[in-house]
Amino acid sequence: MGMPYQASPPGDAAQWPFHSFLPLGALPGAVPCARLHTTAVLWEWDMEALSQPAELAVSELVTNAVRASTEARRAGQAAGAPAGLPVVSLRLAGDGKHLLVEVSDHDSRPPVPTMVDPERDGGRGLLLVGAVSVRWGYYYPATDPVSAPRGRAPAPGGEWLAAPVPAAGDGDTGKIVWALLAPPVGGVPGPA
Repeated sequence: MGMPYQASPPGDAAQWPFHSFLPLGALPGAVPCARLHTTAVLWEWDMEALSQPAELAVSELVTNAVRASTEARRAGQAAGAPAGLPVVSLRLAGDGKHLLVEVSDHDSRPPVPTMVDPERDGGRGLLLVGAVSVRWGYYYPATDPVSAPRGRAPAPGGEWLAAPVPAAGDGDTGKIVWALLAPPVGGVPGPA
């Protein structure tokens, strides 16, 4: 699986025909909501073949985003920052074959896969994301010039197809963790 790397996801994702955006409060209930939303969207996009790996990737990434945002909020409150419920955002983009999953949080620390400890219940999420995705990584929207226009592809009538993942601002140095999924080739997950 390897370590995650700081990189933007595929640059052509803004031109893909399918986009969905879902903001969620950083609460435990965000995880099943994001998973159900993903399942419904993939059904609508006729991409059900990716449902299981997408549900797993979304569950793990949203769980990590909720945890990271909650911890960052606590640290900020201790430092005198205003209180409030952080929002994590799920954005999906599809081209009929590939699915891009992006989840934003409010923590500037990069995602770090942990060593698997058989005595612990958790700590395997990013390993699972790496196992079901073609590739994955993270980026900082406030400093990544490539990420700013993504998700803002105009529809034929001039309206926007999907809302962008909110860029960090006002001292918010959150990140976006992404995973690119594709149908397995010959039944074995891997690059398409």
